[in-house]
Amino acid sequence: MQLLEYFYDRNNELSNYHQRKFTILETNLETDLETNKLLIYGSPHSGKSSLVLDYLMNYESEEILYIDFLDPKFQFRDMMQEDIEGFIQANSIKCVVLDHYVHEYFEILPLVNKLIIISDRAYDYGEEFGYLELPLLDYEEFFSFQKRGSESQIFNYFLRQGTLPLLATQSIPKEHLFQIFIQSHFNASEQKLLAILAHFNTSIVTTHQLYSYAKERYKISKDLIYRQIKEFKEKKIITFISDYDNSNNKKLIFFDFALAKYLALTQNFPKQFDTMVALSLIKHNVPIKSFYFMGYITDKKYLVIPAPFENEEIVWKKAHKKFSSYKKANIQKVYIITVTLQYSFKIEDIPFEALPFYEWVVINDED
Repeated sequence: MQLLEYFYDRNNELSNYHQRKFTILETNLETDLETNKLLIYGSPHSGKSSLVLDYLMNYESEEILYIDFLDPKFQFRDMMQEDIEGFIQANSIKCVVLDHYVHEYFEILPLVNKLIIISDRAYDYGEEFGYLELPLLDYEEFFSFQKRGSESQIFNYFLRQGTLPLLATQSIPKEHLFQIFIQSHFNASEQKLLAILAHFNTSIVTTHQLYSYAKERYKISKDLIYRQIKEFKEKKIITFISDYDNSNNKKLIFFDFALAKYLALTQNFPKQFDTMVALSLIKHNVPIKSFYFMGYITDKKYLVIPAPFENEEIVWKKAHKKFSSYKKANIQKVYIITVTLQYSFKIEDIPFEALPFYEWVVINDED
């Protein structure tokens, strides 16, 4: 009971919060029914806790019980099911938040007017729950966080800082924040694996190849690295994109291009830019497959090619060489994503349009 008193007295005030494009709704959009239970999930440091703390401003402080399962006081104490039920009733609590919740910690989840579970991964709690996946920042959100600067200046800042929400508003060196983030969210073995995954970012690679590369550099068992990779996939720290022509080939995409560069020397600008494009498509829920190392093909048969600095003449020549592949795949349109260049042309019935990344993401958002 002492542990519950500690969390009940917790200060839940949030300062310097920047509004995201995601909100906590009171109804389930799919069923249009009132949602009293909600799971919010997404990769570490995506802003899940801040989103909930902002929402809690709708309640009086004495109506809230915010329990953080990463709090060090949990190391030597447990929380009993009957204790929390009695505490909720005794204090007329209306909203319970289980942050960093350990799945199945409670055999039966607390009964309360509003229950919010925050987790790094998705779990199926049944139809009674609403579900909200919170990704890292996309470019539009990053842009909205900035108080000043031209579009090109903000885009360059985005390239340097990456997609972690905290880095969009902090002026201290990103290397320092990256170090804090890694050390606070991953154990020593996971930190080593993060470096391996960053090294292979944008590469076609198998889990076995990752294991073979890792075991040459540090001591690790096959079972452990396979389990860690599975967990990282569930937490959206990495995504494997299947190839259009060969589903056995999968391209690895790291969840933040700036962090990948911090972790690995192999992450040059073209790889960073490729990751930016892929993450934008993923975050906008566009179904994609990689397309012969060229780019990404969507379910609408749009081909998206990251080409940060290639001018029209170079792209035109490459397009003619690869045109038979485009026709075979029934490509409807080709987008060439650049840093600043903009041009268009047509080969037979396929239009090609080159756009700066910060303009393309607006179209991507609308589609």
